[in-house]
Amino acid sequence: MNTFIFSKKAEKDFLKLEKNNQERILEKLKELKNHLNLISVLKKVIDLEPATHRLRIWKFRLIWEFDYDKNEFFILKVWDRKNIYE
Repeated sequence: MNTFIFSKKAEKDFLKLEKNNQERILEKLKELKNHLNLISVLKKVIDLEPATHRLRIWKFRLIWEFDYDKNEFFILKVWDRKNIYE
């Protein structure tokens, strides 16, 4: 089972979203919670330390850091796809 942990910044960004967008993201995270090889679904991020992976959910992008030792995913940023890398 995969564990997702929101950073304070990601949680703050997430709570600013409209309720229906929050529900979409949470629904997708619930689907991914039991995914056997989640790393295969995520795309790698280059030159965006400490982030290691990203995931697109509808018009949003989640930036992740993966802890291989604990099999935990730290969500660092949740934002609209067109503005996330600014």
